[in-house]
Amino acid sequence: MKHTENIANELFNNVKHSLNNLDTTTIESAIDYIKKNNKIDYSIEITVILINEMAARTDTIVASLIYNVFGKDIELNEIDTSFNSEVKDIIAGLKKIPNLDLNKFSKHPENFIKLLLTITTDVRAILIILARQLYKMRSLKNKDSVCQIETSSETFYLFAPIAHRLGLYNIKTELEESSMKYMYNDIYKSIAKKLTETKAARDKYISTFINPLKGKLKKNGIVCTIKGRPKSIYSIWRKMKTQNVNFEEVYDLFAIRIIIKGKFENEKNNCWKVYSIVTDLYQPNPHRLRDWISSPKLSGYESLHTTVIDKDGKWVEVQIRTERMDEIAEKGHAAHWKYKEKNTNISNKTDWLAKMREALENPDTEPNMLNSKNKAALYSDEVFIFTPNGDLKNLTYGYSVLDFAFSIHSNIGERCTGAIVNDKIVPIKHILKNGDTVKILTSKTQYPKYEWLEIAKSSKAKSKIRKAVKSKSYKDSDLGKEMIKQKTNQLKKEFADDTIANLTKHFNFKHPVELYQAVGSGKLDIGKVKKVIIQLDSKEKNKPEKHNYNSIVEKIEEVKKRDFLIIDKHVESINYQFANCCNPIFGDKIFGFVTVSRGTKIHKNTCPNAKDLKIRHPYRIVESVWNKESEFALFPANIKIVGNDNMGMLNKITEIITNELKLNLKAFNLKSNNNTTFEGIMVVYVSGTNQLSKVIKSLKNIKNITSVKRVNA
Repeated sequence: MKHTENIANELFNNVKHSLNNLDTTTIESAIDYIKKNNKIDYSIEITVILINEMAARTDTIVASLIYNVFGKDIELNEIDTSFNSEVKDIIAGLKKIPNLDLNKFSKHPENFIKLLLTITTDVRAILIILARQLYKMRSLKNKDSVCQIETSSETFYLFAPIAHRLGLYNIKTELEESSMKYMYNDIYKSIAKKLTETKAARDKYISTFINPLKGKLKKNGIVCTIKGRPKSIYSIWRKMKTQNVNFEEVYDLFAIRIIIKGKFENEKNNCWKVYSIVTDLYQPNPHRLRDWISSPKLSGYESLHTTVIDKDGKWVEVQIRTERMDEIAEKGHAAHWKYKEKNTNISNKTDWLAKMREALENPDTEPNMLNSKNKAALYSDEVFIFTPNGDLKNLTYGYSVLDFAFSIHSNIGERCTGAIVNDKIVPIKHILKNGDTVKILTSKTQYPKYEWLEIAKSSKAKSKIRKAVKSKSYKDSDLGKEMIKQKTNQLKKEFADDTIANLTKHFNFKHPVELYQAVGSGKLDIGKVKKVIIQLDSKEKNKPEKHNYNSIVEKIEEVKKRDFLIIDKHVESINYQFANCCNPIFGDKIFGFVTVSRGTKIHKNTCPNAKDLKIRHPYRIVESVWNKESEFALFPANIKIVGNDNMGMLNKITEIITNELKLNLKAFNLKSNNNTTFEGIMVVYVSGTNQLSKVIKSLKNIKNITSVKRVNA
């Protein structure tokens, strides 16, 4: 093992141009602290990235050196005795970051960034994470292809956006380019080859473009460096895709950068003076001027960008900035703070840390919106919970173990007895905190109780608990219903809705299900039910017959309605209604659901509520099919139409429905969107699904109709 002095010299030699204002004694102490560990070389490599490419300060460097060696095994109380509280805070944030399955965040960097910000109190921990990922990408060439693709994908979608928001544009470009190299190797090689083939011509053109500028800038007393650089391979590929052009058609393959030397107080004047010289020589495109000097980006980026056209008609992007601005552009907020220290002697780090956090949280907001590191977290109403497998769950602040269990699955919620939270067993009422790892404990003998409604906070959990408790209360209702049905059959009586309604009323129950439950559980003797059925039948026989015209008509209509369906082939005369939630018509596959107070509701098998009804109340489901008479009936069908709002469109639609198809149009609600498009819901009476298909097909044939489909009521 190398001596501390040799390790320190090796580190400082690699970062000798960036040692200003660093506490080298504290850094040497950190190296001494970790020197016995064989991961020290790995930690030094990441530290070099932090210093040279991110302008990290002493506390970040020390935290990185220690964490990259010891990882989550480091004890925070040991840090207290050897280093300051800021080092401890950074390491504490790093320890909280779990081993995530980053594929779950693929193409959704916002959730990943939000997670990092909610579980790390010090944003400098994110700088260290980014440095580790950059080192990982630079070490990728010796890995197998599967590892290369997976690492490149997570780097491209998750870590490059973080570098971009922090203003670390060099790192962002490297992460994108190296990821592309492994993910789209053929395209990468093709563009790289073309860049190489065109290098000589490009260098010659850059020289021709720059030479007149050099002379004029020197004549005006501007001391500066002018560079011509090609755009990154990824940037060129992105332009090819967005503009749908070939490599040869991308007009701005390179950019000219003018970096001005001079005093801080003259920066803006010097930049605009150079802009004036450039636009005197070359005609600018006024729509392509970007002034990030007057209003810097949230990342701290300052620069003037303009696009000019040369004498041959070629467009060239020119970037104008000072040396200070250039370093901030390369190294982000940390470099900005370094310059602020030099000019104002401010030692408080609150400002730049807060700005760095704001850049990550709100990439699109205006600068200078954040004034305190202690600003209330934007995501304070959310907590992120992890399953033992590393899956991420989003939960509302203040929710309990019980809420979390129901958010996973209803069955898990119903059987929940508690949880193991961060390796400790807790009860179902335990309130979960951000970053907790939770394993739900269940038991087959557990079942929801009314008391749970006081524990649960989420509306979903409360709803599921109510349903489960109610279902439990009527678990014997199936048996009771079957017992009453058998008894009426023995008496050669009809098991009809009227009979059940009279029985329910006689025994003072509110709903038929309560009657069934009482019989099934044994609380109500079936013998008593038998006696009442006989009494009711006797009263019905002795009732004088009334000839009421209205009731006769109602009965005829009822019979016609019943003829549409065969519901539960073992039972006759069941009153039913078609469910409004799915509006079934002849030809749909259907089922019946016995409601508590409104008879049997007929639903489509594809009804949005079907799954829940069948799982929650299987004892209330009755088999239902259409009979042959149904095809002679008419059913209301709801059709949604979307199209371009042209004159006469309404007439065309109604013409087809009423004149061509000879159908009854019950209603048509039309809404125009900015006089360009319209959408409407129409209700048409059809004989079934076959006729409905013909209607939809005919409407789709109308010019400028873009969408026609059946919808629920």
